[in-house]
Amino acid sequence: MTILSDKILCRADYISQNLAFRHSADDLFSCIDTLEEPTIIVDFSKTKSITRSFAHQYMANKTKTRKHIIERDMPYNIKQMFDLVERQKSKTKEIHREPIEVLNVVCGF
Repeated sequence: MTILSDKILCRADYISQNLAFRHSADDLFSCIDTLEEPTIIVDFSKTKSITRSFAHQYMANKTKTRKHIIERDMPYNIKQMFDLVERQKSKTKEIHREPIEVLNVVCGF
């Protein structure tokens, strides 16, 4: 990991230029959560590719952390993947489970 200032984490140096695995997003946020600074800027300038899995896990971790996370220098293709995950998340409908009554049915044939 490279700290460029007291608030900037240069992501490409910490994980990879190709973001693929959920556990990589978890590792990134494990590191972020150990930092003392309340605001962290994640620099995506050296990122070449990203999978939906990484983007989804990154966003899930971002909502859980107490840190204020700011992304910067995000290439267009990386931004598109984050936007796709966000759109899919907003389309997901929550299933409301209500208790149901189970009936014993006896058929006489």
